[in-house]
Parts: sequence; C-alpha cells; structure tokens
Amino acid sequence: MIRQLVYMDAKSSKFWNIELEGASHTVTFGRIGTNGQSSTKSFPTEEAARKDMEKLVKEKLGKGYVDAAGSGAEATSAATSSGGLIPLIAFSSINRREDIGQNAGTFIGKRVVDYDPEKPARTDVAYRFRSDWENNEVIPNLEHFLASQAATDATALVIGAWHGDDSELTPEEVIDVLVKGKDRLSNLAAIYVGDITSEENEMSWIHQCDLSPLLEAFPKLQLVRSRGGQGLQLSSPQHENLRGLAIETGGMDVSVIRSVCTSNFPELEYLELWLGTEEYGANSTVADLQPVLSGRLFPKLKYLGLRNSQRADDIAGVAVNSPLISRIETLDLSLGVLTDQGARALLKLASPTLKKLNLHYNFIGSDLIKQLKALPFTVDASKPSDMNEDNEWRFVAVGE
Repeated sequence: MIRQLVYMDAKSSKFWNIELEGASHTVTFGRIGTNGQSSTKSFPTEEAARKDMEKLVKEKLGKGYVDAAGSGAEATSAATSSGGLIPLIAFSSINRREDIGQNAGTFIGKRVVDYDPEKPARTDVAYRFRSDWENNEVIPNLEHFLASQAATDATALVIGAWHGDDSELTPEEVIDVLVKGKDRLSNLAAIYVGDITSEENEMSWIHQCDLSPLLEAFPKLQLVRSRGGQGLQLSSPQHENLRGLAIETGGMDVSVIRSVCTSNFPELEYLELWLGTEEYGANSTVADLQPVLSGRLFPKLKYLGLRNSQRADDIAGVAVNSPLISRIETLDLSLGVLTDQGARALLKLASPTLKKLNLHYNFIGSDLIKQLKALPFTVDASKPSDMNEDNEWRFVAVGE
C-alpha cells in the first residue's frame, strides 16, 4: 500500500510518500524535483503498522497536503513551460498566519529569486522585481529582463515592493511596462502583484490600481494574485483561461467584490478573497457575496476562500446552506474572527464533494473543535499559540 502526498505554499514545494510493507512502513519526503530522504519504521504487527500509517496520513492532510494523484504537482515546471495547467494546489500561497510576515519563497511551485541584471537570466525560477527604501530598480530591472531570452520562457513573475521611498505609489507604471512587453512574455501563466511584507509596507497601506490590463494583455494567464486594497480595481473582469484569482487585503471595498460577482471567468477553479475589517476599508456584507455562494457563478470552482474576515461567523452561517457547497472541494474561512457561533453552523455541513474545511486561526472552543474534526472531511482548526481568547479582543489575522 502506497500513499503519495504533495504540499505547496509561499515557502515550499514538497512531497511526502509512505509505503506499507507487512509490519513496517517507509516514509520518503523532500522538495519536489529531488529524491528526498527516507526512513523505515517497524512494528510488532501488520495491523499496528497500518494504523500508524493512517495516523500519519491524516496528520499530513490536516496540515494541507493533498494526494499527488491527479494534482500534477510533480510536473509543475514542465506543465507551465509547455502551456499546460498549473496544479490547483499551486495556486495557494499564505496557508498559515506566520507566512504573512515573509516574502514568497516559492510561487506556483517555482523557487522565487530576486532578479539581478548582473547574472545570467534563468528559466527554472520565478523572478521577483522589487525596490527598497534607498533604491528603486523595479522598472530598469524589468526592462532588462524583458530584453533577455529568459522572458520568452517565463511562466511566472512576482512583483514585490514597487514604491521605493514613496509608500503611496501604485504599481501602474510596472503594469504598463509588463503590458508593453507582452510579446516578450508570451508564456506568462501566473503573476503576483504585491509580494510585500509589513516591514516594507503594511497590507492596508499598499496602494494598488486597476489589474484588468494584465487580464487583457496575457491570454495564457491562469493565476492572478495581488496584495493591498487601496485603489484596487478590476474594471474589466473577464478572461477566457483564468483559473485562479486571489486578492489579499486588510479591508476589501465592496466594489471589488461586485466586480468579481459580475465577472466572466468561465474556467475559474480557485477564488480567494481576503475581506478584512471595517477599520481598514471593508464595507461589504454577506449579501454582497451571494452571487458566489448561490453557485450561479464559476461552474468549475473547486476552492472558495473567504478569508481574513471579521464577518466569518455570518459567512459560515450562510455558506453551510449554500448550493455551492455541494460541488466545491475546499471551503476556506481561515485567518478571520470565527467563533463558536460559526462553528455550530459549520457542524451542519453536508457535501458529497467537500474534502477540506480550513479554519486555521480561529476563536473556537476546544469542545467544538473536537466536534468539527469528526466531520467526514479534513478539518484544519489549528490556531496560533499566542491567540488572545478574551471575548473583547478578537481580530482578523491581518487588519493593518
């Protein structure tokens, strides 16, 4: 008996396999693309070995691993470079609260490297273009990269801090350069606009702009991820091939939600919205999400993330009865203010397709967490050890 799992996020791209042989099992693990390392453990009986294997697999699934079969994760680079599909698991980035404070180390399974014009450009990485407070080389470096042969092979780009010493600068000029160089980026499949840590600029202070020019310029895009909500727009939300849309904010304006809810993304499988808190611009209600929750939109949707929300309890109460629940594989309400109220609603979840419920970072009592974990799918109800459970002090994972 063999079980093969994979995991991808902003820091890593790795596999974990376990093979049961009689009264022992062998675990092999490591970074995708390497042989990894192995260890074998023996048990008094075959039954004991099997039970330990099942326990280990359950633990890995709870941490975000998924079955490798059908994920395509083992061939991420080859798939994207040949115009194939990016694995669904590769669309995720911030899986844990602690991931937020770090720049992306991987993006769609590729290692992220800061672009250096003094070194030969590579095709096996995702380049990041960013500034610091003393130097803003984003535009010159982008133009240098676009002139290289590597640009024509690039499938993924990461745009980091673009603002230099002007924290109110938007990425509009960066997007203009990308759009003008679209013929040099003919294979671009994924872009992250805003890989910016709190030390560089707080999430709710990041000034964004209209991202629609990217949708219009790059027909092979499968994933658009952005961070920051001020000035964010999707004025023309349509794309024939987009499969993943992820928008991280500390407070999402309702206009962005309405753009998503009136969009034309027929291939969308992954939708991740960080709704945030009123103190930093969130002004929507659960009713504004109804076009998504009703199931009328996005017939191919498999993952729905309504994250970092002060209204997590209200969302849970509506989502549990949503027609969409009967066909998605993952419901992600993590990083928000989810309490016992929302947990009680989620205990009623019944779905023939749901494989995972992500409630990481929550304010749920231990008894209810135990009941949630008894549901017939993987439930991640982990939370940071430093969480303050006082009723008076409950915050989303990222407000400011």
